Amino acid sequence: MLRIIIILLIAVLILTAFLFPQFRRSLWTTLVVVLCVLAGIIWFDNRQRELHQSRLSLNQVELHHMQANPGLNARSYVVNGRLRNQSEDLTINMILLQVTLKDCVGESCQVIGQEDRRILLQVPPAQSRDFEVTVPFSSVVDLRGTPEWQFGVKEVETQE
Repeated sequence: MLRIIIILLIAVLILTAFLFPQFRRSLWTTLVVVLCVLAGIIWFDNRQRELHQSRLSLNQVELHHMQANPGLNARSYVVNGRLRNQSEDLTINMILLQVTLKDCVGESCQVIGQEDRRILLQVPPAQSRDFEVTVPFSSVVDLRGTPEWQFGVKEVETQE
């Protein structure tokens, strides 16, 4: 949404410069001011995300009852499970789930696919929520043995 507003704002400035020649003199000043404001908004947004990500330890987030089933095509799998928030005061808004698929032949296992997927899910403090997400792998998964799945949380965004 922010990108659309930025593009529209720049388009309006350029159109105004063409339609009103007297505006051309102040166009550069206006563009510098707009770019400084945008840089400030982006910096503030990144700072807020860093603060939200650093408040909750990954140890306070648990995955339970995780399953992966074939999806609509040969490259995708539907992953479902339960996310538990062990924090006493922070609500989880989003997690970055890492899904790893290993092909195990006998005792030897080899990673054949690993993808990250953002899950937007609100989990209040000391509660759990079920989720389901489709995870497309970057290539067709060709299993020769038994699949072994590993799931982990790489990032967490929270709110108070």
